[in-house]
Amino acid sequence: MPTIDQDQLRAFETVVRAGNFTRAARELHLSQPALSRRVANLEEHFGALLLERRRARVKLTPTGRDVLAYAEAQRVLEDELSAQLAPTGTPSGVVRLAGLSSLVPPVVLPALAPYLRAHPGVQVELHNIETVQLARELAEGGVDMTLSDLPAHLAGIVDEHLGDEEYVMMESRRHAGRREVFLDTSPADRVTEQFFAAQAARLRPARYQRSFLHDEPGILLGVELGLGRAVKPRHTASPAVRIDESYRPMRKPVYLQVRRQRFVGRVQRAVQEILVGAVRKVVRPRRG
Repeated sequence: MPTIDQDQLRAFETVVRAGNFTRAARELHLSQPALSRRVANLEEHFGALLLERRRARVKLTPTGRDVLAYAEAQRVLEDELSAQLAPTGTPSGVVRLAGLSSLVPPVVLPALAPYLRAHPGVQVELHNIETVQLARELAEGGVDMTLSDLPAHLAGIVDEHLGDEEYVMMESRRHAGRREVFLDTSPADRVTEQFFAAQAARLRPARYQRSFLHDEPGILLGVELGLGRAVKPRHTASPAVRIDESYRPMRKPVYLQVRRQRFVGRVQRAVQEILVGAVRKVVRPRRG
């Protein structure tokens, strides 16, 4: 088989990372037809379809996943060699991270800050992705690692159980009222429902009202302001909220998820080690 064209390989990897041809063409400063030709030529080289073209975003085929794994391994080796031969040996690269809003911004980002300040060449991108889509996004190359409360159940994805978040009932210390209102991220958020299902019958409200504030910071602020109560991880509680200990805590697992890779660069290893250390400080150990 002839040598793989590196421009075609880079075009393919950029389309996967960007999610569609429009953004990838902009990033590579190419026209969309030119970019499409490069990917089509790479598919012709391998004699197989690598990407399924969809309206919203592309999807990797099984062969496409193999080619992406090769492209990532090649990039890691190149980055390692460049860092080794550079006069200062300064780490550089981009790590794309997505996951639970209760952990990624408030716990992981502060833990990564000293490393990022010490190594300006390293960038961490935080991606906002629905929990149910995390594993698929990881498998298709959209991100490099995720924190999820759902196991992936996908070939090529490694789940590492870091511990459990302990969910508790929170309410404002300063403002009374609106106790029948419970704050969730969206109508699809079932945490409040699951929490009540795990409680004794006397603690389950006959009916309650839900209000949606999109993300963790919004919900916690809403609780502080007395806009309602919320079921949230214990470690996210601020001094402005009170935890109602009459309710039994509910545990939800936290998984670090990464693609199974032949080579892992030192930047990704460093970020992963910091992430794991930070999360394990705030979650409960595995039961048993």
